[in-house]
Order: sequence, then structure tokens, then C-alpha cells
Amino acid sequence: MKQAPTGKPARPRLKVLAASALMLLVVACGDHPPKEDEDDDPAPQPQQAISVVAGSATDAGSTNGSGTAARFDTPTGIAIDAAGNLYVADTGNDSIRKITPAGAVTTLAGAAGSSQYIDGAGDRARFTQPLALAISANGTLYVTDDMRIRSVASGTGQVATFATIPVGSNVAATSMPAITPKGIAVDARDHVLVTNGLSTRRIAAGFTSMLEGPEVAQDLMGTRNPEARGIAADASNNVYVFDLQRRISRTNNAQIGAVNVLNPLAGSANGRGGVNGTGTAASFEEVVAMTVDPQGNVYAADAVNNLVRRITPAGVVTTVAGTARAGTLQPGNLPGSLAAIRGITTDGKGNLYATSGNAVIKIRLPQ
Repeated sequence: MKQAPTGKPARPRLKVLAASALMLLVVACGDHPPKEDEDDDPAPQPQQAISVVAGSATDAGSTNGSGTAARFDTPTGIAIDAAGNLYVADTGNDSIRKITPAGAVTTLAGAAGSSQYIDGAGDRARFTQPLALAISANGTLYVTDDMRIRSVASGTGQVATFATIPVGSNVAATSMPAITPKGIAVDARDHVLVTNGLSTRRIAAGFTSMLEGPEVAQDLMGTRNPEARGIAADASNNVYVFDLQRRISRTNNAQIGAVNVLNPLAGSANGRGGVNGTGTAASFEEVVAMTVDPQGNVYAADAVNNLVRRITPAGVVTTVAGTARAGTLQPGNLPGSLAAIRGITTDGKGNLYATSGNAVIKIRLPQ
């Protein structure tokens, strides 16, 4: 009877197979690095904290286009809608411009080089001096335009006259800048809030109530050229204003016709400067515009200083962006520096948008 074969004769075959497999592996790999190293792409570059959305910090114009190919002339008020579209009061071009989230700039209403008061749609409408701008929850824009408040439908560009600021019977022509509205906001109830050099008013359903100052100016003589005063409203309809004593103050959210009380939040009465601190220890130079985030933080466009300042609900003031008194836009890391700052808004998601020089910029806040 034959014995069963042992496993010894099979060893050479196993060696051949192992050698073949090794050769295939060497051929397949060659001199290339392992696959995981082939995908060694450069890490994505971090976004700039300050970047230009559209326009140029220095060059003025009226060109529609995309991003930095577009041109503005002294853009001032700015607002953002729920879809991320920006709206800009392009003061030097007597028009309202729209910027999509992709950076495409178009003219929503008005026409460059044509300064008049004409209600109508799109380029048939005319403005004289659109300055401050705010947007309601339903997409209606409100714009200060010399002595008038104009409404603009953000979808169609239809322009109408919403209100006219009254002028007293004994006001010299040289004092008219004191009455011209230069700050505007709208709260969640569609109440429009307006500042000028003499007062802060709430306009709703044809009724005007005063937060500060007289409703009708009287006995104004001589030349007056008061500063713009920023104003904003939060989701609870509280109003924040750079008041007539140069402080950031907050209302008690009174209803129409009720007594409104302004409670100082930050800044010293009639003080000037750019000092950070809490309450009266802080100072501002010229707060021309404000916006409020969902957490109740106020962001102030502090002109002359050319800074963006943050005021917490506890009245703590810090500088978010800009270098004091610098006048050149410097994109990149915070704090950077800003050209003349005129308007500001927030998307509520950690980003601010501002008008600086002849550009619209984005400021990405630290997380």
C-alpha cells in the first residue's frame, strides 16, 4: 500500500507564488508614494476676516457687475434680507443697489446722475440724497432721502414716499441739515424709527411718537450741520440709538403713543473719543449706524475713529475691527483698518457687512 505524499514537494510552488506576488506589488507601486500621500492637497486657506464683497475702497463709479468689478459712489446705508441679499443706499449715485450672495451688483431703483423726487418703479424712480437704509421682515426697504422717508419694494424696486419730516415755521434754510433724517431702523412690528440732529421718532400707522427731542423744530437760526446718529432695533423691538448726548441708549420697548424712556447703555454724556470700557467709561466719536445680533450685542459704525465697536447687553464696549483714525481699507486679519465707515448690518450668523470707502465689505467675527 502506497504512503500518502508528504507536504515537502509543495514548498517550491509556494515560494514561486510569493515571489510573483511581491513582483506584482513592486511593479504596481513603482517609485510612487502610497495612495494616501497622493491626495496630499494643500490645506484650504482660511477666509479673510475682512474682505471686499463689491466695489473698491478708493475708486468711485456707478458700474453694475460682479464683486470688485462693480463700482459705487459714497455708499452709505446697508441692510440684508433673509436670503442674504444686501441692499445699499448709493448716495453719490442717487440710487439703491442690490448685491446677491454671489456678489452680483445691480441697480434696484433710481438712476445715477439724476437727482429728483419721483415715485415709481426701478429706474423710473428718482432720489435726491439716499442715506440711511433699513429693511422690514416683509422685504420693504426704508430709506432716508433728504426730508423724506422713501419705501422701496425689494422685489420690484417700486418706490413710494412713506413720510415727510415736518419743518417748523421759523427755521432758517441754513439750519435744514439739523432736521434732515440721517439714521433709520425698522422693528419687527414694522415701526419705522428715524433720527435727525434734533430728535428721534417712531412712525407707525401714520402716528408719530417721540423717543427724544421735539417733533417740530422751532427758532433754528444759523448754520447747523449735525452728525448722523445711528439707530437699530432688536428682535424684541427694543430700540438702540446714539442719543443726543452722544451715548448708546436703549428704550423700554414702549407701545405706540406710550411714554418711551431712553436708558443709557454705554458712553459718557457729551464725551468724545474711542475708549473701550464698561458703561460711562467708554467713549465714541460719531456713531453713524448700528445693528443688533440675535444675542443682543450692538455693533456700532464709529466714524472719524473708523472703527466697528461692539456693545454687549451689559454695556461692555470693545473694538471689533479697524485701527483708530486710519483711513485706508486693509483686508485680511482683524483688526485691520477701514476706510471711512458709514453703514453696518449683521446677518445674525457671525458676519457683519459695512460700507467703507466706496466698497461694501464683510467682517467675519471670531467664533
